[in-house]
Amino acid sequence: MAAANLLSRSLVPSLTPNPGSQPSRSRAASVSLRRRHGPAAPLRASLSTASPSTRVAMGEAPKHCFQRGADGHLYCEGVRVEDAMAAADRTPFYLYSKPQVVRNFTAYDKALQGLRSIVGYAVKANNNLSVLQLLRGLGCGAVLVSGNELRLALRAGFDPTSGKTLEDLILAAESGVFVNIDSEFDLENIVAAARVAGRQVPVLLRINPDVDPQVHPYVATGNKTSKFGIRNEKLQWFLDSIKSYSNDIKLVGVHCHLGSTITKSIYSETLQILW
Repeated sequence: MAAANLLSRSLVPSLTPNPGSQPSRSRAASVSLRRRHGPAAPLRASLSTASPSTRVAMGEAPKHCFQRGADGHLYCEGVRVEDAMAAADRTPFYLYSKPQVVRNFTAYDKALQGLRSIVGYAVKANNNLSVLQLLRGLGCGAVLVSGNELRLALRAGFDPTSGKTLEDLILAAESGVFVNIDSEFDLENIVAAARVAGRQVPVLLRINPDVDPQVHPYVATGNKTSKFGIRNEKLQWFLDSIKSYSNDIKLVGVHCHLGSTITKSIYSETLQILW
Protein backbone atom coordinates (compact mmCIF):
# COMPACT_ATOMS: atom_id res chain seq x y z
CA MET A 1 0.00 0.00 0.00
CA ALA A 2 2.99 2.27 -0.49
CA ALA A 3 1.11 4.22 -3.14
CA ALA A 4 -1.59 5.32 -0.71
CA ASN A 5 -0.24 8.86 -0.88
CA LEU A 6 -2.27 9.14 -4.08
CA LEU A 7 -5.38 9.25 -1.96
CA SER A 8 -6.95 12.68 -2.02
CA ARG A 9 -6.60 14.28 1.37
CA SER A 10 -10.16 15.54 1.06
CA LEU A 11 -11.40 11.93 1.11
CA VAL A 12 -9.82 11.10 4.43
CA PRO A 13 -11.92 11.98 7.48
CA SER A 14 -10.29 13.85 10.32
CA LEU A 15 -8.61 11.28 12.52
CA THR A 16 -8.32 11.29 16.26
CA PRO A 17 -6.28 8.68 18.11
CA ASN A 18 -7.60 6.33 20.71
CA PRO A 19 -7.69 7.82 24.21
CA GLY A 20 -4.19 8.69 25.27
CA SER A 21 -1.46 10.90 23.99
CA GLN A 22 -0.55 10.91 20.32
CA PRO A 23 3.03 11.62 19.19
CA SER A 24 3.56 14.98 17.59
CA ARG A 25 3.37 14.86 13.82
CA SER A 26 6.50 15.29 11.80
CA ARG A 27 6.25 18.18 9.38
CA ALA A 28 8.66 16.62 6.91
CA ALA A 29 5.88 14.85 5.01
CA SER A 30 3.24 17.55 5.39
CA VAL A 31 3.88 19.26 2.06
CA SER A 32 1.17 21.23 0.32
CA LEU A 33 0.25 19.65 -2.99
CA ARG A 34 -1.13 22.91 -4.32
CA ARG A 35 2.07 24.90 -4.24
CA ARG A 36 2.73 26.95 -7.35
CA HIS A 37 5.24 25.33 -9.64
CA GLY A 38 8.45 27.22 -10.27
CA PRO A 39 10.22 27.42 -13.62
CA ALA A 40 11.32 24.19 -15.24
CA ALA A 41 14.87 23.01 -14.65
CA PRO A 42 17.33 24.44 -17.17
CA LEU A 43 17.70 21.26 -19.20
CA ARG A 44 17.37 21.12 -22.97
CA ALA A 45 15.09 18.36 -24.24
CA SER A 46 13.99 17.70 -27.80
CA LEU A 47 10.81 15.79 -28.54
CA SER A 48 10.15 14.83 -32.13
CA THR A 49 6.91 16.31 -33.45
CA ALA A 50 6.50 13.90 -36.34
CA SER A 51 3.04 12.38 -36.61
CA PRO A 52 3.28 8.82 -35.30
CA SER A 53 2.03 5.97 -37.41
CA THR A 54 1.06 2.77 -35.68
CA ARG A 55 -0.11 0.95 -38.77
CA VAL A 56 2.20 -1.88 -39.73
CA ALA A 57 1.82 -4.31 -42.59
CA MET A 58 0.73 -7.81 -41.61
CA GLY A 59 3.74 -9.72 -40.33
CA GLU A 60 6.07 -6.74 -40.69
CA ALA A 61 7.80 -5.58 -37.54
CA PRO A 62 8.09 -1.79 -37.23
CA LYS A 63 11.57 -0.34 -37.39
CA HIS A 64 12.82 1.33 -34.26
CA CYS A 65 13.00 5.11 -34.58
CA PHE A 66 16.60 5.00 -33.38
CA GLN A 67 18.80 3.19 -35.91
CA ARG A 68 22.50 2.96 -36.65
CA GLY A 69 23.18 3.99 -40.22
CA ALA A 70 25.55 2.48 -42.75
CA ASP A 71 28.03 5.22 -41.90
CA GLY A 72 28.17 4.00 -38.30
CA HIS A 73 26.33 7.02 -36.87
CA LEU A 74 23.17 6.85 -34.76
CA TYR A 75 20.02 8.27 -36.38
CA CYS A 76 16.65 9.25 -34.94
CA GLU A 77 13.83 9.30 -37.49
CA GLY A 78 16.37 9.81 -40.26
CA VAL A 79 18.20 12.65 -38.49
CA ARG A 80 21.76 12.07 -37.36
CA VAL A 81 21.85 12.38 -33.59
CA GLU A 82 25.20 14.19 -33.68
CA ASP A 83 23.64 16.89 -35.86
CA ALA A 84 20.72 17.27 -33.45
CA MET A 85 23.15 17.60 -30.54
CA ALA A 86 25.19 20.19 -32.41
CA ALA A 87 22.05 22.25 -33.01
CA ALA A 88 21.27 22.38 -29.27
CA ASP A 89 22.46 25.52 -27.51
CA ARG A 90 23.18 23.93 -24.14
CA THR A 91 23.81 20.67 -22.34
CA PRO A 92 22.83 18.22 -20.99
CA PHE A 93 20.91 17.21 -24.10
CA TYR A 94 18.15 14.59 -24.29
CA LEU A 95 16.55 13.42 -27.52
CA TYR A 96 13.22 11.60 -27.50
CA SER A 97 11.28 10.15 -30.42
CA LYS A 98 7.58 10.87 -30.17
CA PRO A 99 6.62 8.15 -32.70
CA GLN A 100 8.66 5.62 -30.73
CA VAL A 101 7.05 6.57 -27.42
CA VAL A 102 3.60 6.28 -29.03
CA ARG A 103 4.53 2.96 -30.62
CA ASN A 104 5.73 1.56 -27.30
CA PHE A 105 2.55 2.61 -25.54
CA THR A 106 0.37 1.26 -28.35
CA ALA A 107 2.08 -2.14 -28.14
CA TYR A 108 1.23 -2.46 -24.45
CA ASP A 109 -2.28 -1.09 -24.93
CA LYS A 110 -3.01 -3.47 -27.79
CA ALA A 111 -1.70 -6.48 -25.87
CA LEU A 112 -4.10 -5.70 -23.02
CA GLN A 113 -7.22 -5.27 -25.17
CA GLY A 114 -10.16 -7.16 -23.72
CA LEU A 115 -8.75 -7.02 -20.21
CA ARG A 116 -9.67 -4.60 -17.46
CA SER A 117 -6.35 -2.84 -17.24
CA ILE A 118 -4.47 0.44 -17.15
CA VAL A 119 -1.08 1.06 -18.71
CA GLY A 120 0.79 2.83 -15.92
CA TYR A 121 3.97 4.79 -16.62
CA ALA A 122 6.57 5.00 -13.83
CA VAL A 123 7.27 8.70 -13.47
CA LYS A 124 10.68 7.89 -11.96
CA ALA A 125 11.73 6.34 -15.31
CA ASN A 126 11.61 9.72 -17.09
CA ASN A 127 10.05 12.79 -15.52
CA ASN A 128 10.34 15.03 -18.60
CA LEU A 129 7.13 17.07 -18.62
CA SER A 130 6.64 16.83 -22.40
CA VAL A 131 6.94 13.05 -22.28
CA LEU A 132 4.48 12.87 -19.38
CA GLN A 133 1.97 15.07 -21.20
CA LEU A 134 2.29 12.92 -24.33
CA LEU A 135 1.63 9.71 -22.39
CA ARG A 136 -1.27 11.28 -20.51
CA GLY A 137 -2.83 12.28 -23.84
CA LEU A 138 -2.56 8.68 -25.02
CA GLY A 139 -4.55 7.50 -22.00
CA CYS A 140 -1.65 6.31 -19.89
CA GLY A 141 -1.76 6.38 -16.10
CA ALA A 142 1.02 7.64 -13.83
CA VAL A 143 2.69 5.40 -11.25
CA LEU A 144 4.46 7.42 -8.56
CA VAL A 145 5.95 7.09 -5.12
CA SER A 146 6.81 10.60 -3.93
CA GLY A 147 5.35 14.05 -3.48
CA ASN A 148 7.46 15.59 -6.23
CA GLU A 149 6.41 12.88 -8.68
CA LEU A 150 2.79 13.58 -7.75
CA ARG A 151 3.30 17.29 -8.43
CA LEU A 152 4.77 16.48 -11.85
CA ALA A 153 1.89 14.14 -12.67
CA LEU A 154 -0.67 16.78 -11.70
CA ARG A 155 1.20 19.40 -13.72
CA ALA A 156 1.14 17.06 -16.73
CA GLY A 157 -2.64 16.73 -16.37
CA PHE A 158 -3.00 13.20 -15.02
CA ASP A 159 -6.26 12.47 -13.20
CA PRO A 160 -5.48 11.98 -9.49
CA THR A 161 -8.82 10.33 -8.75
CA SER A 162 -7.78 7.14 -10.54
CA GLY A 163 -5.14 6.36 -7.94
CA LYS A 164 -5.54 4.24 -4.83
CA THR A 165 -8.80 5.24 -3.22
CA LEU A 166 -10.26 4.96 0.23
CA GLU A 167 -12.53 2.29 -1.24
CA ASP A 168 -9.48 0.13 -2.04
CA LEU A 169 -8.20 0.38 1.51
CA ILE A 170 -11.65 -0.32 2.94
CA LEU A 171 -11.85 -3.48 0.83
CA ALA A 172 -8.45 -4.54 2.16
CA ALA A 173 -9.62 -3.86 5.72
CA GLU A 174 -12.83 -5.84 5.25
CA SER A 175 -10.88 -8.74 3.74
CA GLY A 176 -8.30 -8.95 6.52
CA VAL A 177 -5.43 -8.12 4.18
CA PHE A 178 -2.04 -7.31 5.72
CA VAL A 179 -1.17 -3.75 4.74
CA ASN A 180 2.31 -2.20 4.66
CA ILE A 181 2.77 1.21 6.27
CA ASP A 182 5.38 3.15 4.32
CA SER A 183 4.64 6.74 5.34
CA GLU A 184 2.48 8.99 7.49
CA PHE A 185 0.05 9.19 4.58
CA ASP A 186 -0.32 5.40 4.65
CA LEU A 187 -0.84 5.39 8.40
CA GLU A 188 -3.64 7.96 8.31
CA ASN A 189 -5.37 6.43 5.30
CA ILE A 190 -5.28 2.91 6.74
CA VAL A 191 -6.72 4.11 10.05
CA ALA A 192 -9.49 5.91 8.17
CA ALA A 193 -10.29 2.74 6.20
CA ALA A 194 -10.30 0.64 9.36
CA ARG A 195 -12.86 2.93 10.99
CA VAL A 196 -15.12 2.89 7.95
CA ALA A 197 -14.90 -0.91 7.73
CA GLY A 198 -15.26 -1.34 11.48
CA ARG A 199 -12.33 -3.77 11.47
CA GLN A 200 -8.90 -3.81 13.03
CA VAL A 201 -6.36 -3.94 10.20
CA PRO A 202 -3.17 -6.02 10.55
CA VAL A 203 -0.24 -3.86 9.45
CA LEU A 204 3.47 -4.22 8.79
CA LEU A 205 6.03 -1.43 8.95
CA ARG A 206 8.18 -1.08 5.86
CA ILE A 207 11.63 -0.50 7.31
CA ASN A 208 14.56 1.18 5.60
CA PRO A 209 17.44 -0.90 7.05
CA ASP A 210 20.16 1.43 5.72
CA VAL A 211 22.38 -1.30 4.25
CA ASP A 212 24.52 -1.23 1.14
CA PRO A 213 22.65 -3.43 -1.38
CA GLN A 214 25.74 -3.47 -3.62
CA VAL A 215 23.79 -2.50 -6.72
CA HIS A 216 23.78 0.56 -8.94
CA PRO A 217 22.75 3.65 -6.92
CA TYR A 218 19.84 4.30 -9.29
CA VAL A 219 18.12 1.04 -8.31
CA ALA A 220 19.13 0.83 -4.65
CA THR A 221 16.12 0.76 -2.31
CA GLY A 222 17.54 -0.23 1.06
CA ASN A 223 20.08 2.47 1.86
CA LYS A 224 19.60 5.60 3.94
CA THR A 225 19.07 7.91 0.97
CA SER A 226 16.33 5.73 -0.50
CA LYS A 227 12.86 7.27 -0.57
CA PHE A 228 11.28 3.94 0.38
CA GLY A 229 10.65 2.77 3.91
CA ILE A 230 10.77 4.16 7.43
CA ARG A 231 14.17 5.26 8.67
CA ASN A 232 15.49 4.45 12.12
CA GLU A 233 15.07 7.98 13.45
CA LYS A 234 11.34 7.87 12.63
CA LEU A 235 10.68 4.32 13.82
CA GLN A 236 9.73 5.22 17.40
CA TRP A 237 7.25 7.83 16.16
CA PHE A 238 5.48 5.21 14.06
CA LEU A 239 5.47 2.66 16.89
CA ASP A 240 3.92 5.22 19.24
CA SER A 241 1.37 6.18 16.59
CA ILE A 242 0.33 2.58 16.05
CA LYS A 243 -0.19 2.20 19.80
CA SER A 244 -2.38 5.30 19.84
CA TYR A 245 -4.58 3.73 17.13
CA SER A 246 -4.66 0.29 18.78
CA ASN A 247 -8.40 -0.11 18.19
CA ASP A 248 -7.95 0.41 14.45
CA ILE A 249 -4.64 -1.22 13.51
CA LYS A 250 -2.45 -3.99 14.90
CA LEU A 251 1.26 -4.30 14.19
CA VAL A 252 1.98 -7.89 13.13
CA GLY A 253 5.40 -7.61 11.51
CA VAL A 254 7.98 -5.69 9.54
CA HIS A 255 8.84 -5.55 5.85
CA CYS A 256 11.69 -4.24 3.73
CA HIS A 257 12.69 -4.15 0.08
CA LEU A 258 16.36 -4.30 -0.86
CA GLY A 259 16.26 -4.07 -4.64
CA SER A 260 17.57 -6.57 -7.17
CA THR A 261 20.74 -8.60 -7.76
CA ILE A 262 21.65 -8.67 -4.08
CA THR A 263 23.72 -11.24 -2.22
CA LYS A 264 22.91 -13.59 0.63
CA SER A 265 25.17 -11.59 2.94
CA ILE A 266 22.95 -8.53 2.45
CA TYR A 267 19.91 -10.62 3.45
CA SER A 268 21.72 -11.79 6.59
CA GLU A 269 22.79 -8.28 7.54
CA THR A 270 19.25 -6.97 7.03
CA LEU A 271 17.69 -9.78 9.07
CA GLN A 272 20.02 -8.97 11.97
CA ILE A 273 18.95 -5.32 11.80
CA LEU A 274 15.24 -6.19 11.68
CA TRP A 275 15.59 -8.72 14.50
